[in-house]
Amino acid sequence: MSVQPMKIAQTLAASFLMGQVVQPRTAYETKSSMLAGVLLMMFAEDADKMAERLHEENAAMREIFTDAANLVSDLELGDRMQATAATKGSLRVSVLQVENDGMRAVFTELQEIVETMAGPAAAAIEQRMWSELQASARRRSLASQPL
Repeated sequence: MSVQPMKIAQTLAASFLMGQVVQPRTAYETKSSMLAGVLLMMFAEDADKMAERLHEENAAMREIFTDAANLVSDLELGDRMQATAATKGSLRVSVLQVENDGMRAVFTELQEIVETMAGPAAAAIEQRMWSELQASARRRSLASQPL
């Protein structure tokens, strides 16, 4: 048997939206049921693309860390960039998320340093970092954002 999480979430969402999970008797119960349905729809949409999004973000940050390595004079930051960029080679969302969380913390620190640096190489890295942040926001957007 194969479980299809997105299909389950979509089916539950529809059931909540149509008031089939619980029979809402009051306006509050109706709105709560509808909210649960909308949240499940958003979950299903995000879950469907989560592994791909994390994989793309992690790859982009690894490339930035590699290219920024020669700009960073702080050896401790350089070591953290290298350590957090290491991959376990897994496509499990839980593993990708841990890697993403670690790299995002270092990414923020690198961005703070690069923004204070002069020169075309630092400016190029800074631009790539801003571009990646914009791309990350686009990857995380949902088709339906009712909240």
